[in-house]
Amino acid sequence: MKEKNSTTASTLGRILATCSKQAKDYGSCVASKVHEVERDICLKEFLALKSCMQHTIRGKA
Repeated sequence: MKEKNSTTASTLGRILATCSKQAKDYGSCVASKVHEVERDICLKEFLALKSCMQHTIRGKA
């Protein structure tokens, strides 16, 4: 179990280091539109973050 936790922590660390710009962009978009929330309001930013995370997990970033 300790090895799995270490692997998970390592993966999360890589995601945070690699995708920080995309996470900031998505968070900024959501924060700026908090009073006008609707479905897919920050879809472009979300998809960029999702793509970055997926590539990082697969080792392609």
